[in-house]
Amino acid sequence: MKKKKIPAFLLAAVLLFHLLPLPVARAAGSGAAQTDALEQEIARYNYIIGANAFSPGYRFTDMEPLMEMADRIVAWGSNMIKFSAGSDPDLVDRLLANYDFDYVFMWFRSSGAFRDGYDAAEAQADYDAVYALTQKLLRVYGGTGKRFYIGHWEGDWYYLENGDQRQVDDTVTEGMIEWINTRQRAVDDAKRDTPHGDVYVWNYLELNRPADAMNKGYDRVVNRVLPHVNVDYVSYSAYDSMNKSALTVRRTVDYIYKNLPEKSGVPGPRVFIGEVARPAASCGFSDARHCSANLAILSKYLRCEVGFVLYWQMYCNETQPDGSFRGYWLIDSEGNRTQLYEKLREAFADGRAYVEKFASQNGRVPTNREYRRFLLRHPVFVRARVCDFFESLFEKCRAAADKIAALFGGARLL
Repeated sequence: MKKKKIPAFLLAAVLLFHLLPLPVARAAGSGAAQTDALEQEIARYNYIIGANAFSPGYRFTDMEPLMEMADRIVAWGSNMIKFSAGSDPDLVDRLLANYDFDYVFMWFRSSGAFRDGYDAAEAQADYDAVYALTQKLLRVYGGTGKRFYIGHWEGDWYYLENGDQRQVDDTVTEGMIEWINTRQRAVDDAKRDTPHGDVYVWNYLELNRPADAMNKGYDRVVNRVLPHVNVDYVSYSAYDSMNKSALTVRRTVDYIYKNLPEKSGVPGPRVFIGEVARPAASCGFSDARHCSANLAILSKYLRCEVGFVLYWQMYCNETQPDGSFRGYWLIDSEGNRTQLYEKLREAFADGRAYVEKFASQNGRVPTNREYRRFLLRHPVFVRARVCDFFESLFEKCRAAADKIAALFGGARLL
């Protein structure tokens, strides 16, 4: 029987099929890796709003106070915490052994000892302690994606003898500059010397009286210290602007940026709100008023280029002269979850859904600005935005009226 010949073009096609690489398989592998990376970004996303956990005046369990507040913060829906480690480098390990926070802010060796001059022995002790802490964090938490921010309490209260002080002695200024730069050098050196991956450690300076410098020209950390340090981030404890209009808040944050030296390799935004809150006592202990007032305050800072806004705090730590609590809280001294707690928990839940949907549609997570825009459009914050708009409008009108009055030598019109 005569054999049938296989057409030459079919032989060529079979040969070509076996010789060619498998681009589809490679693309699938690459896509899987990209999907895994995106899922990690979603899991570790910065939802911007968090809470402080410092020295509570009450508790409801036998747990260590920090751990009890951390437990409440996790239940609230936040993946970040700010607390005081004192001089204990191991406290953060005890915390993270129980609670998987992605963003960890800590006061460490927070002190005003530089005020009488910052000698070589003090500098070496600070350097060694901050270096050792940074190195440990890099080694222990490599591969977790965690971000650690090492800083201190409100710097202007270390810098000043009293809140009305206009000028600060050069010894104090130079001492604080050296203190901050020493801490920063320790972090930078430890990162340089320690092989690590997928873990991030940063140093921050906290200031709390920028308005005095911006409006009155007084010596403050923002204008006398900040321009001379190589710090990664600035934390702004924002009580001096929180009751001003959104326009003034933005001007204040912009003023901080104006005085912050540029630094490569540090992801922005490089300013964050380290603490801010209006206590319930100032709202007549009305839960509804406390909620709306603080949402309005948070909205003002969400309109600025900030990386985080950390509310003060989960449990109250301050009392009034009669011994009652001032009401810096999300959970009150009776164990009640405030309206503010519930509204922000609602925003967290909706925020997670927004991030997941955004990522599925765009192949990336939202930027900081995009997520702040989402929050400001969320029903929880809409009313606060309206209030901010009218406050800003009134401020502009008052400024215009003052100029007109000045032209005619009259008194303020508004």
